[in-house]
This record gives sequence, structure tokens and C-alpha cells, in this order.
Amino acid sequence: MRTGRPKAVLTISSDERGHLVAITRSRSLPAALTLRAKIVLACEREPNNAVVATRLGVGPHTIGKWRNRFITDRIEGLYVAAGRARSRMRPWPS
Repeated sequence: MRTGRPKAVLTISSDERGHLVAITRSRSLPAALTLRAKIVLACEREPNNAVVATRLGVGPHTIGKWRNRFITDRIEGLYVAAGRARSRMRPWPS
């Protein structure tokens, strides 16, 4: 039996997937941003936050936060840090 609130479905377009993979492979972008991209890519394959959290070595709350941020704001939401109007990190060029 499932417990907790149901999660919104996370779908990634092929263009977004390409951007996310490029972010994860970049050596010049901040580590926090690459982790966020890895979280989103892992959440597409695995719906359980606890499994993704264990695999990536972060807490399930962190997984839920970035899953929801991506669902509402897409890739741009990964760049904006909490508590700031604009982050120092700039969005990936389109």
C-alpha cells in the first residue's frame, strides 16, 4: 500500500534531456547545479525519492524539492537558489 502524497509526473523533453546531460558533464559549472541536473534525470527513471536519495547520497527532502522545482519551473528553476530573486548561476544558453 502506498503512503504519502502522490507525486506529479516528471516528464523531460529530448531538448531538456540534452541540456541536463550537458550540465552533468560540465566541469566549469557549479557542483550544486550538476547535482540538481543529476537529481532530475534520476527522478525521470525512478519515481521513489528515497531510492534516488540513496543512490545520489542526499536526503529525500532534497530530491523532492528539486523534482518539484523542475516540474514547475523546468530547467530555469534549477538555476535559481532558494531565497534569492536571481542566482549568480546563469541559465544554459538555448
